[in-house]
Amino acid sequence: MCDSSFVPIFIMEPSRILLLLATLAFIGGVIHAVIALRAGRWQESRWHLAPMALGFAFQSAFLYLRGEQHGRCPLTNFFEVLIFIGWCIVLLYFLIGAAYRLSLLGVFTAPLVATLQILALLSPFDKAIAARSKVNPWLEMHASVALIAYAAFALACITGVMYLIQDYLLKHRRIHALFHQLPPIHDLAKAIRRMVLLGVILLSLALAFSFKINVPITNSKMIFSWCVLTLYVVILLLMWLRALSARQTAWLAVLGYLLPLASLWIVTK
Repeated sequence: MCDSSFVPIFIMEPSRILLLLATLAFIGGVIHAVIALRAGRWQESRWHLAPMALGFAFQSAFLYLRGEQHGRCPLTNFFEVLIFIGWCIVLLYFLIGAAYRLSLLGVFTAPLVATLQILALLSPFDKAIAARSKVNPWLEMHASVALIAYAAFALACITGVMYLIQDYLLKHRRIHALFHQLPPIHDLAKAIRRMVLLGVILLSLALAFSFKINVPITNSKMIFSWCVLTLYVVILLLMWLRALSARQTAWLAVLGYLLPLASLWIVTK
């Protein structure tokens, strides 16, 4: 006789199965990359993109199913927001990584996305699908563009981590496989600036959409959104004025992401 306590483990809704498969794909990509780097077999090859592409496909299918269930953009709770921002991070990785010659960006991106999805899978924040309601297109645009901006800030954070690792390896003269695969340090500095600029533009656009929304937005949501924008405008100005060293701005990009990451809980309540 089967123990009924094991039933929930094997019975999962299709969207959660897709999410689990996406998470496994990202974890698999990281494991493959780490093994290849340690063995000195990491090469510039599109095959390294395969796990990220597979994970992205599963993410897209998950969001499509949720969108069909809701009849709107699947951003109805904190659980879905975590998945959507992870999807945005991977999307920007494909759009930006190749353009900035950041060959190892996926290796640093995949753990963050996998962590977001594991938190979502283990969290109690996924609520029952509510009845369909009238969609406010301005609200949908505001929320989705704001999260894409947060994804741009996440990539600036990840690139900042890559810069700091490269800087550490250079200062301590530690030349090994990882060092040879990281982009030149000045390319990383440029990428951080461009990603912060992209995020500032997108978040400004999202806040402009908010003026068109007819439904009320709580003060806490608006305050946190404007605080995030102000923080990154200051970071961008410091970068443009060269008031800080490249290493200090990399630290700002890394530590600065703590605010938008923390604000996700506020803006989705």
